[in-house]
Amino acid sequence: MKIQIYRTNSSSYQDSNFFKMEKEQLESIDGVKYLNSLTEAQDQSPFILISNTHTEPTELPLTLLDKTVLMIHPNSGHDNFPKNFVEQVGFPIVVGNPIRSHAVAEYTLSSIFHKFTPIKNHSHWSSDRKWNRGLLRDQKVLIIGHGEIGKILFNSLSPLCSDVEAYDPFIKDKNVHNELTDEIIDGKTIVLVAASLTNSSRSLIDKTFLKKISSNALIINAARGEIVNEEDLIDWLRKNEKACAYLDVFKEEPFSPGFLIDMGNVNKTSHIAGVYDYLNEDIVKFEKKIIEDFMNSHSNGELETFLNKNKSIILSGNSINYL
Repeated sequence: MKIQIYRTNSSSYQDSNFFKMEKEQLESIDGVKYLNSLTEAQDQSPFILISNTHTEPTELPLTLLDKTVLMIHPNSGHDNFPKNFVEQVGFPIVVGNPIRSHAVAEYTLSSIFHKFTPIKNHSHWSSDRKWNRGLLRDQKVLIIGHGEIGKILFNSLSPLCSDVEAYDPFIKDKNVHNELTDEIIDGKTIVLVAASLTNSSRSLIDKTFLKKISSNALIINAARGEIVNEEDLIDWLRKNEKACAYLDVFKEEPFSPGFLIDMGNVNKTSHIAGVYDYLNEDIVKFEKKIIEDFMNSHSNGELETFLNKNKSIILSGNSINYL
């Protein structure tokens, strides 16, 4: 099987070295030609497209989509893909949720420990041996979303906290609530956002939600900025100075200079939760594995095997949660 690989967009952390590595690794697969531009395309060979958050799927040429057999989106979530696009195209779309899941989970866990258990260096022996901290054992945690990241957080925090609950309307699991009731929200002291942006999750955390949690609660959002109603959160944090928010995503990015600088109970970062030293290498490894699996399955007439194996990260009109 002969395949042409075309990357539709790149990210700011991907430079010429990344493209060189991506080209070398993907062309090491027998039958693969990596295109630097569409002018290099050969009419007879099908395409595998690699997209990112800057790609507008509906703006891709139909002449290109008609020859596409697979699309790899090595970013998390399906936010870039309109439902009608996914339903109309005749090829699978693979999203890269596993690539950054551990990094984002670690960001979230780091934020919790930074808030509750900061460790100060002792310049001399402290005879009173005091450590003013809050025990995670006493916290009531709500995790919004039970995908790759949410599962890691649930499994990590359950042994540490006496009360950990997960909400996800699309996941059927004995540990997951499909409805977000007042009973689940009331009195929570830690709220972790690990969900995709959907019609039902947009502004899920608003003034009504915030009134129900503890007035000194910790909110961490490293998922999507629009899941939290930013104005309602800021108003709530100003009224509840013992509460705290760690935010890595925002309604508008990049945030403006000095944004929320006057609020001591807000910790802001620049959409870095999923970034780490070997991210580019892991992106290419993910792409290579998916392409090899796809080509082997296709050549053996076992495409259904590929689809079933990667079911959790393949978008389809039936599997995307747009509610």
